[in-house]
Amino acid sequence: MRTDSLETAVQTMGGVKPLSIIVDTVRAGEGPFHLFQRLDSLRWIGVENKDKSYANDLGKVYSAMQDSVEFKLRVGEKFYIAVDADGHVQRFRYAPNVITSHVVVNTDAGYAYKLIEKPVVKKQSVYEGALEEGSTLNGILLKVGIPRRMVGIVSGVLQCKVAFPLARKGDRFRILLEDSYYNDTWVAGKVVYAEFDGRIVGHHEAFRYEDADPKSSYNAHYTESGDALVFDGLRYPLEHLRITSSFGSRVHPITGRVTVHYGVDYGAPTGTVVHAVAEGVVTVSGYDDLSGNKIAIKHRDNTTSWYMHLSARGVGVGAKVSAGQAIGRVGSTGRSTGPHLHYGFKNAQGSWINPLSKTMIATPKLSGERLARLKAQVMDIRGQIDLTLAAPAVKVNDTTDVMVRTRVLQ
Repeated sequence: MRTDSLETAVQTMGGVKPLSIIVDTVRAGEGPFHLFQRLDSLRWIGVENKDKSYANDLGKVYSAMQDSVEFKLRVGEKFYIAVDADGHVQRFRYAPNVITSHVVVNTDAGYAYKLIEKPVVKKQSVYEGALEEGSTLNGILLKVGIPRRMVGIVSGVLQCKVAFPLARKGDRFRILLEDSYYNDTWVAGKVVYAEFDGRIVGHHEAFRYEDADPKSSYNAHYTESGDALVFDGLRYPLEHLRITSSFGSRVHPITGRVTVHYGVDYGAPTGTVVHAVAEGVVTVSGYDDLSGNKIAIKHRDNTTSWYMHLSARGVGVGAKVSAGQAIGRVGSTGRSTGPHLHYGFKNAQGSWINPLSKTMIATPKLSGERLARLKAQVMDIRGQIDLTLAAPAVKVNDTTDVMVRTRVLQ
């Protein structure tokens, strides 16, 4: 049976009992909470569950996954749920790509998480070339077939140091990429190293740093001395912006007194999805009589974004969120005259600032053990470059003079 968004089937798994299998895909603007919340659609497949126990099950499924899975949902990614005749979730599978599956199984001891990864072939490639008359680094890298997402990373880290408007014909670049292939199909990649050497802009290098924690916010690109190379403008908290009250002095709509409004109000219908404006960790997720449902997220540079008067909160204290992730919904809770989002920002010292003046959040400079780990990784990356440069050079295609050398990792 198929609905307008869900595809379901009844199967017998393990010869034990029939299970309803639900297949769905991530929609635009959805974070984990809203995706799970949408699964009340189970009633469409005839599951009798008046006590909504499946909703409790899904909460347990999410709890089993949240410490191990970094949810960076993309539109179109699939997930699968197996539900028994009593409406209990027996199995959940989220597959962000063809080689990786995050699986939660209902066992006698509770819901248990496991990661399933198919074997892949990894290759490293060094791309070398120079800017041509009228060309850009982005344009050349796209011409040679590098995925757009990885091209964006290369340009994003380099533009922290390189004034590209001053780049000139003949300025050289070198990029080290690591790609994963499954059955000869590209499935994932990362930018290990990026270098640009220009007559005017000078010589600059970027190294990919890997922290001990794969979910660490320090995992990013840095100079050899540990300076962060994170060029990341703030996202918008709503898809459609309509400012109803700006930052600064105003006549309060309820008290009638002139007060300072420490934020920006965006008018939007109740239920509109609210997005995190940058990566961070949730430090507040609660309710009070003035702010209503509210969420605060601390970011890499120790600033904090605030989201108030929500009708629903989708993340709890301690949750790690990514830029653009759905975290709640617009409402009119607390002291409010109508549905809107109050969006505020505190600087690293804890003072309210105009959110519209905040333009960038950067990763802190590495120090101590992390800086020592970076220096060791820089030496390893330079060794990887040398090994890859020993491979034969091949011209990528006839549209550029870029040369590539590739080796298969053992």
